[in-house]
Amino acid sequence: MAAIFLVILGLTGAIMAFEGDIDHWMHPSLWYVKTAPATMPEADLIRTVQERLAPARVAAVQIFRQPDLVQLMQMTDRAVVYVNPYDGSIQGRATGPNRTQRTLAMIHQIHLRLAPDPRSMPSWGAVGKKIISIAGLFLVVLVPTGFLLWWRTRRASIKLGGSWFRICFDAHHAIGIYAALFLFVAAVTGALIGFDFGEEAIYAMTHSGPPAREKPPQSTAAPGAQPIAVDKAVEIARGAMPGATVAVIQLPLNPKGAYNVGMRTEETAETVHSRVTVDQFSGQVLKVIDFRTESPGYRVIRFNRSIHTGDVLGTPTHIVVSLSSLLLVAMVLTGVVIWWKKLAV
Repeated sequence: MAAIFLVILGLTGAIMAFEGDIDHWMHPSLWYVKTAPATMPEADLIRTVQERLAPARVAAVQIFRQPDLVQLMQMTDRAVVYVNPYDGSIQGRATGPNRTQRTLAMIHQIHLRLAPDPRSMPSWGAVGKKIISIAGLFLVVLVPTGFLLWWRTRRASIKLGGSWFRICFDAHHAIGIYAALFLFVAAVTGALIGFDFGEEAIYAMTHSGPPAREKPPQSTAAPGAQPIAVDKAVEIARGAMPGATVAVIQLPLNPKGAYNVGMRTEETAETVHSRVTVDQFSGQVLKVIDFRTESPGYRVIRFNRSIHTGDVLGTPTHIVVSLSSLLLVAMVLTGVVIWWKKLAV
């Protein structure tokens, strides 16, 4: 019953393990840069882009972990600009996602909801999410029961000279025992993501609740006051959160706006959940949200997601997740062959 959905989970999961890298690989001239000893000041990079693309202004800057990647600048006209942080050159400009990004987004939604575009079919998206979550829950049961069945024969190799059924039988056992731990971890972490009770259970076990998310505070404009430079705001943010690195800079676009600097702390995913808000005139730190001191349950939930996606250790765990997902497909297909053969008998 779960086979078709587990195949879908396996195939889409194998691709999603490298979801953040595939667009880089497909469009290297947009994404990759030659590194240098130091990057240009952020104010110079922003000024260069705004002079080239006026009247549009830079609304936000995304800075990646890898030093050989561009900076992304989100413009007020909704365009995204790919900027070399070492020399200020513009490597590309795009409005809306490209074909690769659209395809990856559809694969992501199929993995989550069995729907390439849930917005066009909201009712099916909710049903699809339940089906996928239940299929993942079946895998939580299939792995340990499969291990118990394997224990009777303890086959860990494939006899290639046998019949096609014998090869499938051996492959199912051998692949299953070597991939069991990884598949079980993927199944459990996926179930915790897929079902609402997963987050509720984590919050209950950690005696904590979801973090409060309030609207960022605003700057206070004084007569004749001049905004501080973006590099000064970044320096202040670093001082307010030692040991963190800058991931996102949201620039103030009006006199009430403030610098909101997203900081990367111990978070393993590219998306960060720490932030320092800095008054654009006085340079005063208006608010600090530090993921390291957040709700324990929320931190567990984010870590659980990083394990499931393979973000926890970067490329090595992305490879493990992708291979495990492909092995799941092999397990399902060989399992169906064994089931069909026994049904025929």
